[in-house]
Amino acid sequence: MIARTIVARPIIAHMLKRRLAGRAFARAAALILYICATLAALPADAVEIRDYRSPAGIGFWMVEDYTVPIVTLAFDFRGGASQDPEGKAGLASLLSAMMDEGAGERSTAQLKQALEERGIEAGFSAGRDAVSGGMRVLAGEAEPAYALLADMLLRPRFEPASLERIRAGYIQSAVRARKDPDAVIRDTFREMLFAGHPYGRDVHGDETTLAAITRQDIVAQHRRLMARDNLVIGLVGAVSPQEAGRLIDLAFAGLPAKAELMPVADVAPQLGFARHIAFPAPQASVVIAYPGVKRSDPDFFTAYTMNHILGGGTFSSRLYDEIREKRGLVYGVGSDLVTLAHAAYLSGGFSTRPDQAADALALMQSEIGRMAQEGPTGEELEAARKYILGAYAINNLDTSSKIADVLVALQAEGLPIDYIDRRRDSIEAVTLEGVRAMAKRLLSAQPAVITIGAPVPPTDAAAD
Repeated sequence: MIARTIVARPIIAHMLKRRLAGRAFARAAALILYICATLAALPADAVEIRDYRSPAGIGFWMVEDYTVPIVTLAFDFRGGASQDPEGKAGLASLLSAMMDEGAGERSTAQLKQALEERGIEAGFSAGRDAVSGGMRVLAGEAEPAYALLADMLLRPRFEPASLERIRAGYIQSAVRARKDPDAVIRDTFREMLFAGHPYGRDVHGDETTLAAITRQDIVAQHRRLMARDNLVIGLVGAVSPQEAGRLIDLAFAGLPAKAELMPVADVAPQLGFARHIAFPAPQASVVIAYPGVKRSDPDFFTAYTMNHILGGGTFSSRLYDEIREKRGLVYGVGSDLVTLAHAAYLSGGFSTRPDQAADALALMQSEIGRMAQEGPTGEELEAARKYILGAYAINNLDTSSKIADVLVALQAEGLPIDYIDRRRDSIEAVTLEGVRAMAKRLLSAQPAVITIGAPVPPTDAAAD
């Protein structure tokens, strides 16, 4: 094995956001208490991020950590719901939900029992750009755990009874969503911004598309998506690199060498329209969209800092201060810089009483316009810079599950292994002139505005 080592600075002691972070990790109560007490006492030592290849040639990034006797794995198969065929939205979601519904010689019940008996957390999920998975296990149980994962990855049973049960649950969720104003505005927002593109489809599908999906579709999609050349892996925990490589080969080496992905075009969100959705709801909601910048853009951190000042900083942002704090017009308000594999946009939104929606929307657009014309002050930039630098470790680097997710995200986004070190330099290099130019570049466009609830007067955006 060849390793490339980067020592992350002490502020990194731990790392990452993970889909499995909220699940119970059961064993004995005494062990749980021991782990919690140990984690609370962890020092902020440097963490080594290493790039390895397994004996079978599978690449993975790893942080070796013996603080607690746990091995945490995260992985992505790039593709995700953007690979769902036309008319079969929800296929990747059904596939991910079926991955632990029986594998190899074990039925659904037997597989779940085997995982539970060994205290193994394992799960899969589907997003727009990847089917993701993860596993967390005590170091002493790693060998049988990775053998079980191999069964799930290589020999899923896709039992018909499980498919019908999961499909029925998804359909019920889709029906219920039409009665939820938040779901309705979210779906309308997505469909209008990305009309005609795979990003415009619901990741979980609807009654029609879900009903059209067959077991054969799931088998075929499993073969197309889950292959070694579109796989990225992050591993953290109490295991040597040599043993980690052996475990990874045990789980993943049997996968096909090449994925069969359909090309997905880059897309700019469709903007410059206003749409109101009449809906019997006790409150009104508003979403708004402007152009964004992709994660690979060299000016990403300039845009990120600008958005933090505008609405990403929650309690410290302009939108929160002007609309929520000073005037009390909304329950909450903010903005977000959204980056996908093939698109980027800046979104904002709020919920409020119907009689306050028009005033809140006008004030939001006024503040966005002021940011576009004037940009931030030097004081705002320095405050944002300090927060962004300080909050990263607190928000993203505090558990092994989050560490594993960061390792996967860095690889999936094509970022270097020393990204965490470089991140500080990139943020410190952001200038006031650059942020002002970025604000003008993104926020001078005619936005997309969607409202739901009681009627809201027209905005400056062109009516659709």
